[in-house]
Amino acid sequence: NNRKALYMAKRDLRKYFGDLYMQGADIRLEEPMSWHTTIRIGGRVPLFVSPYSVDSMVKILKLVESEKIPHRLIGGGSNVVCPEHYGGIVLSTAHLNAVRIDGTFVMAQAGVSVNTLVWFCLSEGLTGLEFLTGLPGTVGGAVYMNAGAFGGEIGSLVKSVEYVDENYDLHSIEGSLCRFGYRYSLFKERSYKIMNVEFSLAKGRREAIESKMCEILRKRLEKQPLDLPSAGSVFVRPYQDFFVGSTIEKIGLKTLSVGDAQVSSKHAGFIVNRGKASYADVVLLIEKLKESVFEATGVTLSTEIELWREVE
Repeated sequence: NNRKALYMAKRDLRKYFGDLYMQGADIRLEEPMSWHTTIRIGGRVPLFVSPYSVDSMVKILKLVESEKIPHRLIGGGSNVVCPEHYGGIVLSTAHLNAVRIDGTFVMAQAGVSVNTLVWFCLSEGLTGLEFLTGLPGTVGGAVYMNAGAFGGEIGSLVKSVEYVDENYDLHSIEGSLCRFGYRYSLFKERSYKIMNVEFSLAKGRREAIESKMCEILRKRLEKQPLDLPSAGSVFVRPYQDFFVGSTIEKIGLKTLSVGDAQVSSKHAGFIVNRGKASYADVVLLIEKLKESVFEATGVTLSTEIELWREVE
């Protein structure tokens, strides 16, 4: 039965504890994924592993892949919904959080929170990233999906990216070759793992930078359900002038609920967790929204958020 299979998977993975530990990582057993996702959903995973350096991350990736252990990489968990049972290893970039400045170039490791980076740039009088103020998640995740907000996209400021390929080799690629598009990059296509990003910014006046940041924060507060757990914007805009949130609102589905998962009353492009929402609630609500939007408009929506599959 399921419970037995889950127990077996967990028991098996414990034997890797020593090997993983020796590569240089913080390891937690039976870690609830609800602690690591902004929507606060997800059951316990057998091993939650946070390597202390890029080198450790590479060695650990090599180990888990050679042993064919199911695994997922997580940053800030801001557009991830985890199932109740994930019987693999979750690798976190939490400790890859170094930031360096060289003139107007800023190097940030994949696990640096976007907000930490934005506020750090303010303190150094560097401008360019203000439009990302308040964006949850990490540099790695934001570059992977070319996160955008208020008319800007992070890809436009990327000078270069250091990543690990399928042979566990580290490479550096120019930002102009990363094929950045709407919620898209080369890294999505190739399953390359981003480790470091270098941004090209400009010198600016602190007062001007700060007032721009405050304006963006005000807009977020006004438009987005920041006071409830969510995984951010659920769907990708299918084409330029198709606004998913207002379409869902027009067809009367604002505040539609499945269990404790609900279409936000503030912005219909978000699904919020009203307390005890489950993975199944969110998946079912997404399906209902997709069906209704397709019936009303003939448009098939695809999700911007990642729905992890169960692994026993």
